[in-house]
Amino acid sequence: MAMPDLDPRLTPILELAAVVAARPGVEVDEETLREIFEEAAMLLDLGNVLDKLDDHDSASVVAGLCTDLLTDDPSESIRAHAEVALADDSLHDPEAAAVAYRMAAHALRL
Repeated sequence: MAMPDLDPRLTPILELAAVVAARPGVEVDEETLREIFEEAAMLLDLGNVLDKLDDHDSASVVAGLCTDLLTDDPSESIRAHAEVALADDSLHDPEAAAVAYRMAAHALRL
């Protein structure tokens, strides 16, 4: 389900609710998880996290954020991704990607 006015590049984050709900031992219903990830996507959108990135780099950052948000320590994972991005030759603008990760941590208050 896409949220109106949400940057379409952030829709993979909305799919994380189903991923988490399918994990063994998760005691939170999928609807609540969907609301949590919708809020995260909205905060990233309002924080203009992807604004300076082309489609290639934004896809990479969103994929990284999806991984980060599923870790035990999203804050640490996002900050580590920012450092890795600086040396990632596959990115068109590694510095902008690193900034996007840092902005994501700030937007999500991590």
